[in-house]
Amino acid sequence: MISLSEVKHRFRIKNEEIEIEYEGSLKEVNERYKSAFEWLTSRQAGKKQKKKELKEGKEKKDKRGGIRKTIYGDKITELVDEGFFKKRKSFEEVIKGLDEKDVPTKDAKARNAILTNLRRRIKSKSAKLKGTTEEDIWYFWTD
Repeated sequence: MISLSEVKHRFRIKNEEIEIEYEGSLKEVNERYKSAFEWLTSRQAGKKQKKKELKEGKEKKDKRGGIRKTIYGDKITELVDEGFFKKRKSFEEVIKGLDEKDVPTKDAKARNAILTNLRRRIKSKSAKLKGTTEEDIWYFWTD
């Protein structure tokens, strides 16, 4: 009787972009597996050490992106205190007033943050700032 199957042993180790695959006799596969596993674990330990050194070497950065809304709150308060809103101002006039104070107002995120801040201020019954919308245009004023 003829046997068509051949007994082969194999292993595959895959870690991130590295993949090691080997096929052969049991003794050889076991030896290669041990050396490949040791090599991969030593690489991982080196990577972790490098990342740790990088973290310790650099100051912690703020991971938030985008506009910082606190800028707008302080500048809007300044406008209210200066009497900017004594006469009724449209949202575009408020944007121009903030532009003069060197506040970033060009992109849509900034405008949305400013409008949100203004609308939050008018909700309080004891707020100095009043506001309303007429034909999809916001107007703000103080009494």
